Amino acid sequence: MTELCDIAWKYKTDKCPQIKHHYTEFYYDMFKDRRMTVRKVIEIGLCGDPYYVVGASLYMWKEWFPNAKIFGADIDAELMFSDERIETFLCDQSSDNDLKNLIQHTGTDIDLFIDDGSHIPAHQVLTCQTVMPLLDKDIVYVIEDVGNLDILNHLTDYDCQVLRVSHRRYNDDRMVVVRNKHEQS
Repeated sequence: MTELCDIAWKYKTDKCPQIKHHYTEFYYDMFKDRRMTVRKVIEIGLCGDPYYVVGASLYMWKEWFPNAKIFGADIDAELMFSDERIETFLCDQSSDNDLKNLIQHTGTDIDLFIDDGSHIPAHQVLTCQTVMPLLDKDIVYVIEDVGNLDILNHLTDYDCQVLRVSHRRYNDDRMVVVRNKHEQS
């Protein structure tokens, strides 16, 4: 258990092991030394499931990254809200125009981009292929809840790391961390 796991539990996001996934343990390792320098986070998917709290992970990111602006996006207009340092946008992740408009509103200098949206493989691929070329080269891009690893066949322009994050046997309990390939000099 990490401090980020405790924050996730506080806001009742399913990213923490106390509820479902062990994602917060991996995010903690990736960002524990960058907490104060992360400036922008985008997460697609605000959680319309009645068993979870809308925007829970946005509040988690807001607390974990005290100097960051947190952006959320979702297809459901009823889930839109704003709060201090949190802004949400209506966005259909199956639409490359909506995805491009999202980045136009947030800027390209995103530190962490999380796809926790529809979980449909075609949408996961389209979102990554549309957004990654628009963002700064050192972006950390994460696709959560990956149930079908065939998406990797469409992301060959990037370095992808698959993380199986639980000992439980959820079909979707994998994260794919996508990074730009660094050119060899």
